[in-house]
Amino acid sequence: MPLDDGRLLILTHHNPDPDCLASSAALKYLLLKKRGIEATAAYTGVIGRAENRAMVRLLDLPVQHAQDIDFRNFRYIALIDAQPRTGNTAVPEDREVDIVMDHHPLREQTRSVPFYVVAADLGATATLLTEYLRLSAITIPVDLATALVYAIRSETHDLGREASEVDVKACEYLVSLADAAKLSAISRPVLERSYYVQLARALEGLLLGNRTAVCRMRQVNDPDFVPEMADLVARMEGIDWVLAWGTHGSRLYLSIRTNESDAGSGEVMQQILEGLGSGGGHGMRAGGAIELQSDDGTQFEALLMERFLRVTGESAADLLPFGAAATS
Repeated sequence: MPLDDGRLLILTHHNPDPDCLASSAALKYLLLKKRGIEATAAYTGVIGRAENRAMVRLLDLPVQHAQDIDFRNFRYIALIDAQPRTGNTAVPEDREVDIVMDHHPLREQTRSVPFYVVAADLGATATLLTEYLRLSAITIPVDLATALVYAIRSETHDLGREASEVDVKACEYLVSLADAAKLSAISRPVLERSYYVQLARALEGLLLGNRTAVCRMRQVNDPDFVPEMADLVARMEGIDWVLAWGTHGSRLYLSIRTNESDAGSGEVMQQILEGLGSGGGHGMRAGGAIELQSDDGTQFEALLMERFLRVTGESAADLLPFGAAATS
């Protein structure tokens, strides 16, 4: 498609994760080197998780907040690691998306996009962008390679979750180009004391069943903490399904994690949020959100739990507070 006669905005989904951040930087670099196009990469929400902030800072990733830009200055919009009209991007209602690059299951709305590449068989969008850079014979700078390899590792849990052979090969290629010291620093950043306070509060709201966990959080410091807790609880012995939620601003954020391969957690999230909000995902992980009229999301808790337990087949009577479950 002819992009040279207009400005291009590369947009991530709300509260971008490493896959979003690295992939948007990679597309910006690819367009510059291949087509001479100066694109702008932007995100909405917050970059909350300490690892993600360290990634942007140490690798000097060329992304800026969307509040600092005017959408009217851009003729084209590209979505990275997201798809149109899913409720997790800031694309204005009166604008159409021109490019989509993603690794989640293809949405019907995406079929009308002029150019889209949706590789649902890949574990990360960063893998897709790495393949484009390699096929274009473009040298990948050290910091960009570091960002891409960290993104693939993060998205696939070090290639142990939903990673394809292409993801593994991309990671192997990128490691030889990456900065090992920066990778280590990103993986183990210094954590503020407030993080541990929030962690303690999250454990107070954790309910454990025979194979199911529900992590009920009220206000969280940043939306990234919700999937972070879901990831943490999913590592607990005997737990196969996790639903975590927490409120940030005027949104209730939800995350699902499962240790069952090909469990279709994206479809499960859509079932849970039917009539309430929007969400999606893929086999073993999913996310979603509900727009709130106030900052109180407790009104939805009973319904969310009921719908989740219906899918997992566990009874609410089987759920015990974390402290009681740990000592029983």
